[in-house]
Amino acid sequence: MLRKRISNAVGLALTLAVGTTAVAGSASAAPADSGAPGTADAIHVVSDQRTSDRVIKYRVSTPSLAKSASTSLRVNVILPTGYDESDRRYPVLYALPGTSNLADVWLTNIDTIKLTADLPLIIVVPDGTFNADGGGFYTNWVDQKTKYGVANWETFHTAELVPWVDENFRTLDDREHRAIVGLSQGGFGSLSYAARHPDLFGAVASFSGAASIYQGMLCRIGGPLLVSVIMTGLNGVQPFAPFGDPVTNKANWLAHDPATQLDKLANTEIQLFTSTGAPGKNDLTDPAMVGTVALEAILHQSNICFQQTAKALGIPIGWHSYPVGTHAWEYGTRSLRDYLPLLMDFFGD
Repeated sequence: MLRKRISNAVGLALTLAVGTTAVAGSASAAPADSGAPGTADAIHVVSDQRTSDRVIKYRVSTPSLAKSASTSLRVNVILPTGYDESDRRYPVLYALPGTSNLADVWLTNIDTIKLTADLPLIIVVPDGTFNADGGGFYTNWVDQKTKYGVANWETFHTAELVPWVDENFRTLDDREHRAIVGLSQGGFGSLSYAARHPDLFGAVASFSGAASIYQGMLCRIGGPLLVSVIMTGLNGVQPFAPFGDPVTNKANWLAHDPATQLDKLANTEIQLFTSTGAPGKNDLTDPAMVGTVALEAILHQSNICFQQTAKALGIPIGWHSYPVGTHAWEYGTRSLRDYLPLLMDFFGD
């Protein structure tokens, strides 16, 4: 679910130590007509385009993400078939992209449109990255003085976007009819958001996501390493900008780690989709195969950390571990195909 350069970054993570030099910079001011951060009014629509009968593409900005004032963020809304001719309200699935991926990947790289053609479901796909860089790791950054300036992704996604969607579309605006899913880094985001905001999401799924970044010895090593490589190699900022130093800011890492916060998901339907990293026949011709194999194997261990914690707490989860699968797009489509029937059962439709 990542571009070739993240595969290269994983290779770097396996062979190089990470530096700690911060990259400073300034960000543009938010538009004057933006409302207060943390409210639906904070979202300023820069442009919107109806690209088909089911897809509306928005460019938005918010003072919670300062650089978006000049670059504008993407928010894609996928409507159910017949939305314009109906007056009914619909459940909503929020879908989060992975590292280096913009919102469009859920339209172009995953068969979302085709797989949801017959479902009474609104899908909302926001950006989770500044202009296809390493991504914001779905948190309000501890370091707000990087070249990106204000970087409050969690505020944008949970406190601003959710009420904005409910105000502008015919949604069923309660947790029983709202779910969240993510690919790769977005899988971490979906689980972290669901645990930190259990009042918002009644169901959560992760596709090849970082289900644990701090729980268990292996994940306590692998999580900070992966974050630091993405921050320095792809974002060009200091390695622990999102969460702070994993030792001195341990409490913040724990507060965002899905496995550590798993008790808060006791009343949430959880579905994990993960693969071992073993390549299928189509992967053998992919020049990025080494990276996609390694990354999926690392994230598979992250999912195992989550599963073991859930078992210890007696919290049921849907465990979907495929014997074959790398960190490639076709397996994201496979996960979505398998997840949608479970999601619609949850919604009761």
